[in-house]
Amino acid sequence: MLTKRRIIVAKIEDVEGTPEALTVDDAGIIAIDAKWNPDIKMLTRNIALPTLSKLQDIPGMALAHISFKCELMGRSAAFAADNLPYVSPFMRACGFQETLDVTPGSEKVTYKPASTGLPSLTLALYSDGVIKKISGARGTVKINAENGGQVFAEFDFLGAYIAPVDGAILAPSFPAFLPPRLTGANFTIGAFTPVLKSFSIDMGNKVAPREDANAPSGYKSFMLSDRDPRGSFDPEMELIATHDWYGIWKAGTLGALSIGALGATQYNKVKITAPKVAYAKVAEGDREGIELANTDFQLAMNTGDDEVVIEFS
Repeated sequence: MLTKRRIIVAKIEDVEGTPEALTVDDAGIIAIDAKWNPDIKMLTRNIALPTLSKLQDIPGMALAHISFKCELMGRSAAFAADNLPYVSPFMRACGFQETLDVTPGSEKVTYKPASTGLPSLTLALYSDGVIKKISGARGTVKINAENGGQVFAEFDFLGAYIAPVDGAILAPSFPAFLPPRLTGANFTIGAFTPVLKSFSIDMGNKVAPREDANAPSGYKSFMLSDRDPRGSFDPEMELIATHDWYGIWKAGTLGALSIGALGATQYNKVKITAPKVAYAKVAEGDREGIELANTDFQLAMNTGDDEVVIEFS
């Protein structure tokens, strides 16, 4: 009998689509609601027969999703090439370029969207005594938080199917410090500070398969072929003179977004900024009898590959 013990393990691939050997050093992220969802294409054989019975379907190309969410958190010591945020490989395989600044005393790691040079992952869900793995994986990420709670990154990766095997679950060291929370958020949009409960940002990556008849699964890897980052938040409604939600939406007026820095401890602070945010929809809402202006927004480009910046400091 297997239990629900499970961990996520991942490593950037040296050669795209070639599975990496995973070790305990590639684990350590605190994964929540981790799932492995295989998809094996079944080929129906519509053959003329002297009976209404059917021949057996044939298993064809095979891929799998691995999804999980985690708390956005930094480290308990200065950032370095061997001491990056726990989300580092996952953010890179979701279309972010990683920049490490090792200025003594103010080390930081910054993630910005990129259009080239995006690595692939070998990614595994160790589920008690079974290892469920994919290779050539890339994915998309959503970032969301509610007042007083953690900031979560929700990852969804697509990769080439690798047959599960039995194997002992790894025992990595998990971070003992606490993640930043959405309090004292310094949330501003277009220089206005709304009263809000939550926000969400979805990178909207399109993950496209690279079919390859030479590959055992039928897939070499998966590429990021497009992205459309958008988000939402739930501010209280204001007088038009204070903040004209509808007028700004109708006029297509752009405003910069800034959240944080969240957290009080150096190297475990997170800040999110976006240079050009456009309202995409403003809808009436209610929270305990308080009228809301539930707002969807687009994260538009400034000069390119700069729709949003996530900084750990």
